[in-house]
Amino acid sequence: MNRKEAREWIVKFIFQITINEVFDKEDVEVFINHFEIDEKHRDFIESSIFSIIDNLDEIDEKIKDNLIGWDFNRLYCIDKSILRVATNEIIYDDNIPDRVAINEAVEIAKKYSSEDSYRFINGVLGSISKGEVNE
Repeated sequence: MNRKEAREWIVKFIFQITINEVFDKEDVEVFINHFEIDEKHRDFIESSIFSIIDNLDEIDEKIKDNLIGWDFNRLYCIDKSILRVATNEIIYDDNIPDRVAINEAVEIAKKYSSEDSYRFINGVLGSISKGEVNE
């Protein structure tokens, strides 16, 4: 597993809890153990998921502040999940450059979301990274 694959696992978990609307830290351990994620990436995955859960309201507000012509509640769950993961990295992880977080989110969107979602995600994350607020 590499960092890119670890990030995909984070998106998959966030997608799962977004669909279920249950943000429970206890589920993280079960998720990681179920898929036997290697120790090297376990800490990254676990700390990222915990950070997203702990800061979900702020992350969602940052996303909402940067949506133009979109209602947050009407976003595809996969797009919302990708945005949550990348926004968490932009705001809370100083070890990951914003451009890396954005590029990885775009690649994940190309793989898992609709045909044009990656453009939308790129735009929203670009605004978040620049500190712009579009209300």
